[in-house]
Amino acid sequence: MKKRILAAVLTLALGAALLSGCGPKGKAGDKLTFWTNMSVEADTIQEYADQWGQENGYEVEVIHQSPSVQGFAQAAKSPDGPDAVVGIPNDQLADYVNAGLAAEVPADLYTDSDFADAAIQACYVGGVRYAAPLSVETVALFVNTDKVQEIPATWEELVEQAAEQGGVQFDATSIYYDLGFVRACGGYIFNYADGAYDVSDIGLDNDGAVQAYTFINDLCNQYHLITADVTADIARSNFQNGETAYYIGGPWDIDGFTSAGTHFAVTQMPTFNGQPFVTPVGTQVCFVSRDSANQEAAWEFIKYLIDNGAMGMYEAGDRIPAKLADQQNEKIQNNEYSKQFIAQVQNGEPMPTVSEMGQLWSIHTDNIQSMWMGSLTPQGAAENIVKQLKEAIDLMNSGK
Repeated sequence: MKKRILAAVLTLALGAALLSGCGPKGKAGDKLTFWTNMSVEADTIQEYADQWGQENGYEVEVIHQSPSVQGFAQAAKSPDGPDAVVGIPNDQLADYVNAGLAAEVPADLYTDSDFADAAIQACYVGGVRYAAPLSVETVALFVNTDKVQEIPATWEELVEQAAEQGGVQFDATSIYYDLGFVRACGGYIFNYADGAYDVSDIGLDNDGAVQAYTFINDLCNQYHLITADVTADIARSNFQNGETAYYIGGPWDIDGFTSAGTHFAVTQMPTFNGQPFVTPVGTQVCFVSRDSANQEAAWEFIKYLIDNGAMGMYEAGDRIPAKLADQQNEKIQNNEYSKQFIAQVQNGEPMPTVSEMGQLWSIHTDNIQSMWMGSLTPQGAAENIVKQLKEAIDLMNSGK
């Protein structure tokens, strides 16, 4: 069924391309090479590449590759190296930009307002647009429908209920899952303004962040819902087996829960501190190599894939389109899970698209664990996180 739908989508897309008759035209022997980090969707991307290449005179090869900055830098300088990467997590983009490997996006390639805000924010590094958004994902609240009859509207209510009715589990030592608590209280990781992050302005020790860490501490030491040994995998397994009432997870969890026969629903995150709960939005982005001799053609295919491939990508791998108009497709809107994740994306934001973000993960986890064990107060944990993060960033940048 999926292949028939994809074939129909591709036929319509090719028809639109034939009617438009625009874009760069290759000559015999011209070739483009795209790397993609998306394994399930690689064959689908190749089908779109074949259609676009047929119309525009290019041989296009799509290679499933998990790129590294070093590996890409070496390969991009060779004649057969990649012209672009299609579908890479946005939190890796800054590393390619800082290494001088990514070309700026042409000003007229796409309009920012056509896409989810978080997806657009993910494409900027230092106030400059270096990527095009392909698809988005975020986490939401999974509910065991055997244990829960009425879903609380707030986190404050949820933990009171969960303490008596089946519990809630997630990796609460990770800033990935704790971001919503911090943001709802006025904390932040790096200050973001005018398309750029100020990595010297860290908001993880202000009064709001301390308030959030106090609540996270209570999850462990007052409500006894979370312990340091509850990893994301353990939380997923316990929910799948029907042991817990609530779980924070993503679209990638749905097949496993469905196959296991878990009775569940997906809903947007409850509010916290009277504010929407901000979840991290991951965006699969596309960028073009600064060393490519075919930059214009590479960007044109990326635009073609974004404009025409939304449903093909959704059919192949349940990828939610970053483009707002495509999110309204009837098939997507008829999927209750997809609808809830799309709604949650509106309250989401990307993890900072800066290389310095990589320094935070273990620092945050270690200090939350120390707080839970009683060796740090929430205030002390917040101050420690910022102090250690600044030191790590200074050390990271000292070699530049």
